[in-house]
Amino acid sequence: MKKSKVILGFTALIIGCFLGVLDSTIVNIALPDIATYLGKSINDVSWVTTAYLLSFSVFLIIGSKIADQFGRKKILIIGLFIFGLSSLLCGVGNSFIFLIIMRFFQGIGAAIVTPVVLPLGLEIFGKEKRGFVIAVSGGITALAAAAGPPMGGIIIQYLNWKYIFYVNVPMTIIAIVFAALSLNESYDTTVSKKVDVLGAILLMISIFCLVFSLLKGNDYGWQSKTIVSLFCICILSIITFLIIEVKTKEPMLPLNLFKESTFTASCILYMSAGFATASPLLLLNFYLEEVFNYSPLKSGLVLMTLSLASVLGIPLGSILVKKIGSRLVNFSGILIVGVGTVLLSQIDINTSITSMRITLVIMGIGFGFSVQSIASSIKYLPVEKSGIASGIINAARQIGMCIGIAVLVSILNSNVTNATNNIKKDVTTQINSQANLQPIIKGKMLNKINNPNQDVIRDIKNKELSKAFDNTFVVSYTIVFLLSICALFTDRKQTDIEKLIV
Repeated sequence: MKKSKVILGFTALIIGCFLGVLDSTIVNIALPDIATYLGKSINDVSWVTTAYLLSFSVFLIIGSKIADQFGRKKILIIGLFIFGLSSLLCGVGNSFIFLIIMRFFQGIGAAIVTPVVLPLGLEIFGKEKRGFVIAVSGGITALAAAAGPPMGGIIIQYLNWKYIFYVNVPMTIIAIVFAALSLNESYDTTVSKKVDVLGAILLMISIFCLVFSLLKGNDYGWQSKTIVSLFCICILSIITFLIIEVKTKEPMLPLNLFKESTFTASCILYMSAGFATASPLLLLNFYLEEVFNYSPLKSGLVLMTLSLASVLGIPLGSILVKKIGSRLVNFSGILIVGVGTVLLSQIDINTSITSMRITLVIMGIGFGFSVQSIASSIKYLPVEKSGIASGIINAARQIGMCIGIAVLVSILNSNVTNATNNIKKDVTTQINSQANLQPIIKGKMLNKINNPNQDVIRDIKNKELSKAFDNTFVVSYTIVFLLSICALFTDRKQTDIEKLIV
């Protein structure tokens, strides 16, 4: 392939990587403006984010399978077209329901594009360059995550929320043109073009029910009929799906891939990395806004440190893989993330932002190392299976992130409720202990204990809320450390150090 075609083709893939992640972060900062414009509550417009995450999670594996069967270049262009058109319509429309529907289609476009980047990148450079392809695409992904909040803030300040969607349109047009002119078609030649329709439907139902329940369990209530029913449907559809996939000749999901232990271990590891992202991006963000009273934009600028550090950690991890192997890099990466979460659990109202940034740098390096699990997942698979493998491991990370959001938000809500009760109890005790206060004054002070601006309770409030967040971080790093054992099985060859660990 000519150098110019290589540059244009890989640029198209990079744009696809960038846009899919950008739209999962850039929109969040615009939710208050969207709520005001459409006359909806913040809780209502959270569906703008939920719709995107739902369709993105559901269609990752199915999109990669169809791309393997009918051509990855074609599917990439179709995905970019769906993403660009739905972005345009998100901005043009003035209906809340219409916006939700278009965001769902946006997620479909992103889900189609994301898993074909790896196999098409390998088509351009060859399997021996998989480390380079993963390093660049991973770095671009991290950069997109970092760029989302500040880009959104600038657009909101100088234009309006609709331009958050309009900005995607010219980029998708460029990517489509570059892809059409420069990329060669790529298939999985070992599979037929027969579509496992029943398998696809069951897979969509199971993932949809799982992800919806995880994202909305806190809103509906974990014991509500809706959430319990969805979990039951999810379990039944997964069991039925597995039975059908074992018997069908052309399955939607080739289960024999999981016989390769390095692939399975890498998927679990990448899922745990997705789970771990909820700690800095969700818990720390809440902490900055609730305790430090930062604006969403200011919090986003602090959290940028994590993504920017990941941009450095990914290529560094690729270099280390060549020297010490993927097993040690994956293991050290998830351990570093765990250590970073431990450090987050130590924060309080007196912790400086500089200290938080240093912790985020540590975690970013760890996340950068953990991205190497993508490379280890396909290392021992046939190159033609890189497409479906990419879809599976990206879906694993997405589901891990949703599990992290569900578990940690539930625990945080419980901890905050306990903290609120402790605040009221401690403040009431302090007020009642003041013997020199007149009863009427005590009564007035007790009536104001729910006002966080009162000096008498500010210190207690900050202390108790810090404890609530810290206890939630403890759960996070405990789970991360437990799952880190999977990293020791992401390569076949053991070093002497790893043998000692095992």
